[in-house]
Amino acid sequence: MKKFFIGLLKGIGYFGIYFGMQLLVTTVYAIVGVVPVAMKYYTSEENVFAPDVFNRYMEEVLQVVMEAALPSVIISALLTIGVLWLIFVCRKKKFAQEISLRKMNPAAIAPLVLMGLSLNVVTGLVLSLVPEEWMSAYEASSSMVTSGHPVVMALATVIAAPVIEEIIFRGLAYTRMKKGMPTAVAVILSSALFGVAHGQWVWMLYAFVFGLVLVWAFEHTKSLLANILLHLSYNGCAMLQLLIPENAPETVWMAINIGSVVVAAISIFWFAKVEGGRE
Repeated sequence: MKKFFIGLLKGIGYFGIYFGMQLLVTTVYAIVGVVPVAMKYYTSEENVFAPDVFNRYMEEVLQVVMEAALPSVIISALLTIGVLWLIFVCRKKKFAQEISLRKMNPAAIAPLVLMGLSLNVVTGLVLSLVPEEWMSAYEASSSMVTSGHPVVMALATVIAAPVIEEIIFRGLAYTRMKKGMPTAVAVILSSALFGVAHGQWVWMLYAFVFGLVLVWAFEHTKSLLANILLHLSYNGCAMLQLLIPENAPETVWMAINIGSVVVAAISIFWFAKVEGGRE
């Protein structure tokens, strides 16, 4: 039982470092952006408490917060990696070894990329079945990561987020939990933490399911590189979909959805066969 709680506390501890750094960076970034807005209204002759002025003020504050979201992901990821590296250096341990950053099987690259791309589309297909009234909060949250500069968006969602999330949730939380509890319990708990980290409940649900897939991939490859590649491909597909015109014919989306379901099935089987053959 002692090992169970030690593993659990370590997993939650690494999650705490990740969440705390995000909260700190987002707060500082937002304050730095909000103060000039507040000062502008404070020094103006307008009555900030008048409904129309207050609404305008809140819109500007919200815009600042939204603009801070993507840069905060990048900055907090870099700072978190720096803190973790320092922790392991102080403990005289190799950072790459502690997070399972090992070479991966080159034959697994293609199926992992296809799996990530196709599963993202399949996720969207499943979400299209969710009642519209349940999706309003999800769409509002999603707009925070799809309204920034394309380069910043790519760096944050396609590179920074997959790298730091795989380090925290698979490289550290899952592996530490697994040492003190049954594997199935570690899989569920680490995936639940991964879901919680995404904040909005729709995100939480599919992040939890995707977390299960990521642990499955990690168990097959034993390499965090493979997980980062899968996660990167999954997030990258969301950006690729932004390139499709909004007025694209329904048949185009139908073909993409059907093709993705087929590709997802093939890539999962392909990956399992490639990695299974090595064991």
